[in-house]
Amino acid sequence: MRKGNGAIVCRTCLEPVEYAFSRGRGRRRTTENGPATEAASVVVGRCPTDGCYSTIYPDDLVRNKQYCLGDIRSVLENKADYCLASPRTRSYWRSWLRKVWASVVEKIHRSIGRSLSECEIACALTAFLKGCGESWLRYVLDLFYTQSNNLCILVGLIGPTIGPRGENLQKTLAEEGAERRKPPRGG
Repeated sequence: MRKGNGAIVCRTCLEPVEYAFSRGRGRRRTTENGPATEAASVVVGRCPTDGCYSTIYPDDLVRNKQYCLGDIRSVLENKADYCLASPRTRSYWRSWLRKVWASVVEKIHRSIGRSLSECEIACALTAFLKGCGESWLRYVLDLFYTQSNNLCILVGLIGPTIGPRGENLQKTLAEEGAERRKPPRGG
């Protein structure tokens, strides 16, 4: 996971990771001449605190996928693209994104104590991602691969200012408890 200053941090304890070694990885990309495979080098980092190793992928690589992020994103956005992945692979990507999306929404739902419905979380996240431009898929994948206790880095939660289901208390009901130094009616 990357911090805003470009430093690579551990997904578990958020401490900076140290370089351990590099390894090669193939990446498929659609070019004007057809599909091309190019070699990429990924870095494996070691957390000095936990001792765990993690692979640090460049921004255009997706974990456990052979195609680059741009090709996958263009298929998921249903753009008139030139991606030469087979229809079966494209179908797998759509199914994969549905599972990743459901997992991200459930993870946020659990981390805020189930105070908002999954539908409200999905709508809010979708509205936020519309402003992210082409980096929306990378953001969703970062949410997916981040542990629940570190979600506060990627998601700004303002739970205390949101009432149940987004309802605002009526002014008279909200001020009643402050005047009499007792809880307001109904809660």
